[in-house]
Amino acid sequence: MNFINTAVNICKFQTFYIYIRNFTELNSEFRVKKRKSILLGGLLAGLALVLTSCLFESDENGVDSWLSDHGMPSSYKVQVVNVEGIKVSSVEAFLDTTAKAADSRAVFGAYSNLRHDMVLDFGFSPASSFYKNFTDSDSAGAFLQLFWDRGLYTSKEYPKDSLPISEDVNVTFSWKLDNLSNKKALDSLIEISDANWRKSLEWEDVASADTTISISVSAKDTSIRLPFPSALVDSLKLINKGAIHLQLRLSAPEAKHVFRFLGDNTYYPPLLTVYSDSSDIYADTSKFVAPTPFRMAGVAKSLEDCSECAVLHGGVYDSLVVELPPEPILKALSDFYGDEFPYTEGNGNDVRQSVLFAQLAMARDDSKGNNELGLPIQVVVGSFVDSANTTVRRMENYRIDNATILEKGHQNLVFHDGDSLTFQLTYGLKDFVNKASDGRGVRFIMRLGYPFLQEMDTTYATHLTKDGDTSYVFLSHFDYARYDFSSSLEQPVSLKLWLASKRGDEE
Repeated sequence: MNFINTAVNICKFQTFYIYIRNFTELNSEFRVKKRKSILLGGLLAGLALVLTSCLFESDENGVDSWLSDHGMPSSYKVQVVNVEGIKVSSVEAFLDTTAKAADSRAVFGAYSNLRHDMVLDFGFSPASSFYKNFTDSDSAGAFLQLFWDRGLYTSKEYPKDSLPISEDVNVTFSWKLDNLSNKKALDSLIEISDANWRKSLEWEDVASADTTISISVSAKDTSIRLPFPSALVDSLKLINKGAIHLQLRLSAPEAKHVFRFLGDNTYYPPLLTVYSDSSDIYADTSKFVAPTPFRMAGVAKSLEDCSECAVLHGGVYDSLVVELPPEPILKALSDFYGDEFPYTEGNGNDVRQSVLFAQLAMARDDSKGNNELGLPIQVVVGSFVDSANTTVRRMENYRIDNATILEKGHQNLVFHDGDSLTFQLTYGLKDFVNKASDGRGVRFIMRLGYPFLQEMDTTYATHLTKDGDTSYVFLSHFDYARYDFSSSLEQPVSLKLWLASKRGDEE
């Protein structure tokens, strides 16, 4: 009952402190709107966590209030059941390779057995004065200018020893280039929904060319230029009327890093620049054309060679669906209570107990994983539960275990100290106990979340420190990490259940 006991000690102080702290922050007229929205989120998250902790303000009043609020008599008592040695019955990995919008952030490169391609959609009309110089010059060229995501690379939370990044990268340019009759034809393509456009990005039999580019990222850099291959430049030079539609895909399957840039809907979108050495186009702005993409996407491709491995990648929506068999859990409950479980009379719901809190623990082995930023990463879980006779996924709320966090840090992190991983599966076990008579198992989903910045902090909300600095719980950028749970899920896992129970002759 560590969770219940330790929540009591700080509950009242924490409620007052979070309220006053966030009230002051949210009412400062000197804070920008974006910061206000962040702190409001912290306020709501903080209050939610405080309220869940305060359910157990005391062994008597707290539990009684919780039981009453949930329609159960106060004569129910809280008991703990441990279920050891559960063998996982099934694990299914779902690799997410759907194309994603890259309107704010874009990546390309390769890391953790995933290749990340960047796709840009350009549409523009050639300017006659400019294109005369471009098409007539043997020294004409073009490049794509990409601006680094400096919100990450210059962030104080970004690991400083990760920069600089220098690498010679073999980049493949693939393109579809169309000479449209007029601007109206281009507008009709632009009006295609972004979602439908992203579904069409599996290209085959398109023009492509490779070129080796030296890429270097340091804190002082702002952008990088990727020169177009000559074949693409030659194709562009042939167009001098109508409208141009260019879909450009960049791939770097042999890269050792994922490079991060700003997307099309930012102050610094990518620029497509064509130039001619025979004309000073930079001196005459009427001859300088630098179209920006009207949409962008990121496309992930798996380079994994084990389709059966329980692998998760960060930065995408990979998921593992894990199922635990019902038998060992039912047996442990029957042995604990000393009578039949589940109770099957009436509507089939066993209402003699309700799960207040549930934890699942498994072995952890970081040796088969890799993360680029060197920070712990939180594992996010959700349970499959019954809702109106339909199975839905419900993401689990995270309740703070203060004593454990202060001593060992948060226990739902990988790339972290310790050799075990602990999840909270309260929704899933509550559903299982209530509906155990239908033979269901316990099914839950696992994903890699954001890198974790405050692994020993119990606040679990963005806040201002006593020095006036903003303390963030998470880095607001994903790490494109890889984690193999195969060995962990091959070993037995354990459950710990806190139940409010009324059995037999208990009043």
